[in-house]
Amino acid sequence: MAQDILITPGSGEPQILFRGSGTTDTAVELNVMSSYQSATGSGTALLFEGEEGLLFGITDNLSSGTIFSVSDITGLPALEYNASGELKLGEYAQSITAYRALKTPINTETAASTVTFDMNESNLHQLTLVSFSTLAVTNVDIGQKFILRIAQSAGGGASVGWFSTIFWPGGLVPTLSTTAGDVDVFGFICTGAGTYDGFVIGYGL
Repeated sequence: MAQDILITPGSGEPQILFRGSGTTDTAVELNVMSSYQSATGSGTALLFEGEEGLLFGITDNLSSGTIFSVSDITGLPALEYNASGELKLGEYAQSITAYRALKTPINTETAASTVTFDMNESNLHQLTLVSFSTLAVTNVDIGQKFILRIAQSAGGGASVGWFSTIFWPGGLVPTLSTTAGDVDVFGFICTGAGTYDGFVIGYGL
């Protein structure tokens, strides 16, 4: 029959529960019930350490800091998720191997006098112009690559004002295709704070 083992340390410290699975060969639960040593009722919920330091940890502090982390044998994080919603993969890993496709959604922006592309949302954005639009980008990290797909509406003839500072091949700023329904595709690499290399990927599609 199932057998639970409950370890209850001193007052204010977490309880550890090993929950038996019974007579059949099924999974065993390990629950560490914490929320201690903090005025906000938060603390380390589950922690595994090696000789060099933290290898795996989960915290129940959801307001700030690291919620989940997996570290290499030296204690440096290889995978980390924090309360700001950032997932860091391979920060101190030697390499990252993906055995399947990495799929990025297309963000469709609404035409306006100023259109801001949020690079926290996606690396691929599309916009159908209805008149002149000033383009802006936000939340771009150095080294980030992104693509903008800009289409003409049924009226055609619209143009854009590019964000600063873009270095185009040959120093030539591209002119958009203006025929109704035309699509131009541009790629960018953020090379510094507010600086970008810009490329024409497809023109008049």
